[in-house]
Amino acid sequence: MSRLALGEVAPTAGLKPRWGDLLAAGRGPSLERAICDQLGLPDIEITSTGTAALVIAFTYLARRCPNRSRVIVPGYTCPLVVIAAAAAGLEVAACDTVAGDFDLDPDHLAKLINDRTLAVVPTHYGGALTDIGRLRAVTAAVSSEIAIIEDAAQAFGATWHGESVGLAGDIGVFSFGAGKGFTIYEGGGLVARDARTMQGLRQIADELSSSSALGEAWRAALFAGYHAFYNALGLRLVFGMPKRYWLARGDEIRAAGDKFPMSAGVNRVGGWRKRVGRAALARLPDHLARSRARFDELARRFATISGVRAHVPVPGALPTATFLFLTLPATPRSEAVIQSLWRSRLGVAKMFSRAIGDYPDLVPLMHRGETPNARAIAATTITLSTDSALSPADEAAILQALQRG
Repeated sequence: MSRLALGEVAPTAGLKPRWGDLLAAGRGPSLERAICDQLGLPDIEITSTGTAALVIAFTYLARRCPNRSRVIVPGYTCPLVVIAAAAAGLEVAACDTVAGDFDLDPDHLAKLINDRTLAVVPTHYGGALTDIGRLRAVTAAVSSEIAIIEDAAQAFGATWHGESVGLAGDIGVFSFGAGKGFTIYEGGGLVARDARTMQGLRQIADELSSSSALGEAWRAALFAGYHAFYNALGLRLVFGMPKRYWLARGDEIRAAGDKFPMSAGVNRVGGWRKRVGRAALARLPDHLARSRARFDELARRFATISGVRAHVPVPGALPTATFLFLTLPATPRSEAVIQSLWRSRLGVAKMFSRAIGDYPDLVPLMHRGETPNARAIAATTITLSTDSALSPADEAAILQALQRG
């Protein structure tokens, strides 16, 4: 298999940082205003992380409907969603996905909903979006009080039939963390179409948020470090080497970056990081256009492999396309190929190492339940980066490995 000379391909196509962004002037529109203008959003609340945004959303809904305490999450999603729900004092149940894909299974969802259900949290991914309208039909048939929180942590800039994701549900959550298409190193956003909901979210955010000059200085330093290390060699040091270390020890949870603290803090974001983000935001539309073109090219090429499914968006869905999902057959040979590609430096990764109910740390926080389709997706699906650093030779090496499997 071919290798990069010294570096590593990023697992997702992040917006490349520029040193000039760090010197962004204070004049001009705020980051919030710039985001709303670019994405056509009515309003946005910037939060310290996407997890913090979820905590705020869950807390707001729990206070609005104190008789409801159950949150339903996808069987294939980030552990931080469960951690955020637990931080807000809520119980969590996992809904299976449809067979071979990422959408929630509507039949399983209907069985999980009860009179204690507060919210359903469908997930948009960098390589795929989910149909919120279909889920709304399931929840509305039971109760109009069940909220839909769109987990768009990976989908900032994605659209559904021409409108930004995050607006089809009751609340939308973005993440601006490291590795996302757009980042302020740590950060997130809350959106809602309804002005009263937005006002309530902002009040909760003000109540829960704390300020620490030392903490913000540390995050600012990490953000500057991100600019220094977001290159092929730096990614090998801070991403690739730890990944291979944990894979060699059989710890796929840490290798996938799925090991998190079991607490969720809510902090305020400093003005400097916002200014740097505003400067970078101007380049996001061109970046997404390139990522989508690369996504389409890779999807066409890898769709030719027998037995391998390249997941492409449904009509009307325009994801950020920072990576492409590839699902392999459930065979021992495929498992060996996945492990080999995951260990490589070619931008191949696992989005989540397992189904959400199979993380040992999360078991005490969740209702027991089986999600076999989500477990199968987690076991057999890899992601292929759409980063420009992935060369034709690298593509060919991945293609050959998959064909042999």
